Amino acid sequence: MRLLLALPLTVALGALDLWAAIPAGLVLGLPPVLSGVAATSGGLLGAVLVTIAGERLQRWLYSQRWFSKRRERVERLWNRYGLIGVAFQSPVFAGTLLSTLVALGLGAPARKLLFWISVSLIFWGGVLTGAAVVGFSIFESWRASVDV
Repeated sequence: MRLLLALPLTVALGALDLWAAIPAGLVLGLPPVLSGVAATSGGLLGAVLVTIAGERLQRWLYSQRWFSKRRERVERLWNRYGLIGVAFQSPVFAGTLLSTLVALGLGAPARKLLFWISVSLIFWGGVLTGAAVVGFSIFESWRASVDV
């Protein structure tokens, strides 16, 4: 029963923020690999949904005044790092959904963007899962030494 609640919650949180989803899955009692896979799957699902709705979202984004004011700054980032750089930075710095939306707004090809964000999510999902496991084990060993 606990797995039936923890798994969809981790997937949903993964669509929003990979950083929060992996530790949340561990706290909810998921094994580390399952927590990482669920969070990464959620991120992929979110990116796919934004990419599918890309044309509409792109039109909407270009119609927003707040975006046009910041477009120059975003374009500099885009020009400096390109599609692959933005995709690899997205799960860590800006979030997958926002980065996908901005990249689509700047005219990134949807399939290529989805491919590189998927590669990035798989990479960062593995790295962040490993870091969370190490962090939790350090915390547990510290807590055990304090309890003695």
